[in-house]
Amino acid sequence: MQDFGQFAANNWELFVALFIILFLLARTWIGPGAASMVLPTEAIQLINHKNALVVDVRTDKEYQQGHIMNALHIPLGVLEDRVQELQAYKASPIVLVCRSGARSAQAAGKLRKLGFADVHNMGGGMLAWERASLPTTTEPGAPPEPAPSRSSESSPEASSEVRKVVVYTTRQCPFCTRAIDLLNAKGVGFTEIRIDKDKSKRTEMESRAHGQTTVPQIFIGDVHVGGCDDMYALEDKGELDELLGLQSTDDEKPQEPAA
Repeated sequence: MQDFGQFAANNWELFVALFIILFLLARTWIGPGAASMVLPTEAIQLINHKNALVVDVRTDKEYQQGHIMNALHIPLGVLEDRVQELQAYKASPIVLVCRSGARSAQAAGKLRKLGFADVHNMGGGMLAWERASLPTTTEPGAPPEPAPSRSSESSPEASSEVRKVVVYTTRQCPFCTRAIDLLNAKGVGFTEIRIDKDKSKRTEMESRAHGQTTVPQIFIGDVHVGGCDDMYALEDKGELDELLGLQSTDDEKPQEPAA
């Protein structure tokens, strides 16, 4: 211990530099405006359910050795020069990935400063992805089409009639995923609010849901639907489409025969 103290005293400049680096990394990961960190399983949900764009910021050699299918390759060093390629995805979720999560955290911070709101850093990077036995490819892929804005305007057939949908969720909640799957199948826009990221949102949910504490809690317009099973019950009874505004009760009435 004395030897370490003497070493630290003799090399205090190195320790100061180390603390500065750690502080800057901490701000990138958890500081104000930092992008959310997701696990590989959460990244898959974003890709499958929200049409997320994966951006691989590793070097050319690393990318060519194996990457996530359809990932867009933009090395960290040229990210700001090529940011125009991402403008179409500004309203879409973007998942940044590198080898371990450090470079992608920097990339996520840069995108946040450039006005990209729905940005996620995959914690553990490709190392975590491969440890989870998830597939990689060496073939070039095609990035997904930019996801439509999650609003009632995303349903062109009845944009003025579809009611606003809000779903309160938490991370890795299977009932939340099941509820979102049904809404996606309906093709309606919705707003997802993660209450585990913001305690004030949990309070908001409990107030709107009359004290209910479980997730998901689903609201369609001014109607509190309840949880996942409640929404599927409406679907089974054929009442969900009407509540969502996807059909009119007038359309179901038999037409009077022409005179």
